[in-house]
Amino acid sequence: MTALGTVKTPALSGLPQFLSYASTFPSGEFLLEAMRSGPLARRQMKAGFIWMLVDDVRLMSIAQVGWGREMVDRYALIPMALDLPVVHSVTDNRPKVDPAPAFGRSYLSSIDERFLGEHFEALGAVSIVNFPMRRANAVVGACGFVTETAWQEDGESEALLSALGSILGLWATHPRTAAITTPASLGQRDWSLAFTPRQKEVLSLVGEGLPNSQIARRLMVSNSSVKQDLQHVMRALRTHDRESAYMRAAKLNLLE
Repeated sequence: MTALGTVKTPALSGLPQFLSYASTFPSGEFLLEAMRSGPLARRQMKAGFIWMLVDDVRLMSIAQVGWGREMVDRYALIPMALDLPVVHSVTDNRPKVDPAPAFGRSYLSSIDERFLGEHFEALGAVSIVNFPMRRANAVVGACGFVTETAWQEDGESEALLSALGSILGLWATHPRTAAITTPASLGQRDWSLAFTPRQKEVLSLVGEGLPNSQIARRLMVSNSSVKQDLQHVMRALRTHDRESAYMRAAKLNLLE
């Protein structure tokens, strides 16, 4: 890792200091702030997330800066089944760069409509960048951020993201870091894109055409519990009725 400090290119400026700071095991928010004011300063990073890969089926947010509460809660958990750039950065083990306005208004239009676009506009975001975090050549998570200037994909940028991915991977997997990156209670995050096993069962039974009362009897729960589960998934999927919620969840492979 110390060899990074000997690389003299504009894109890698600030990495020795960033590496030194990461070795003190700061919180994720402080590390993102250091990345924003250090190696990414001239890239004008506006906001960012750090996610850890959990059980190879979801990404869990452990740190974020620059986002509003609604955005943080909604992307606390990202199922790997979603067709998202950050997911592709993990599965393909390479950075993924997209224009922020186009991504925000069309990439997730099936579930978020104008949600991301409005957030990106408020930040003045031009590019969205996602890259994998690695340790010993294994992908352990991902970092994603938005910039207010267009991100140039070239050799220097690729080297920068590779170096940051290695630094963040070591930081995120170190036992000392694990003690300070425990995610907040996910039970309070009503905007999460991940569903509980019972919520998936409820949606699957909706797909079979059963009314709430029959679903409640089938699952041996109260009608109010079924209603609450459906309200959660409709809110998460941005739908106004149960049938549309089932169709979107099935389309996004969220019921598996």
